[in-house]
Amino acid sequence: MTKLKATSEVIRAEIQRRIKSSEELDGDCKDCRAPTPRFADPVKNGGCNWTVDVFPGVTPGCLDFAVAITRSVMADYDLEES
Repeated sequence: MTKLKATSEVIRAEIQRRIKSSEELDGDCKDCRAPTPRFADPVKNGGCNWTVDVFPGVTPGCLDFAVAITRSVMADYDLEES
């Protein structure tokens, strides 16, 4: 599958959209904020050319959820120059 190319802002917005629309954990994690992508070496990063450093504003108990959402976006998007 070919990945979509998007800026950091677009990828962050997609992560946020998926967080807000998820009913996982009975919707308890909908207020989590999306992390900001940055470039990474795709060879060292499982084929994805971006990563995140922190998950800001993650509700206690929602970190695994936020990581899973971010990984799903990593499978769909490559980061491009803004």
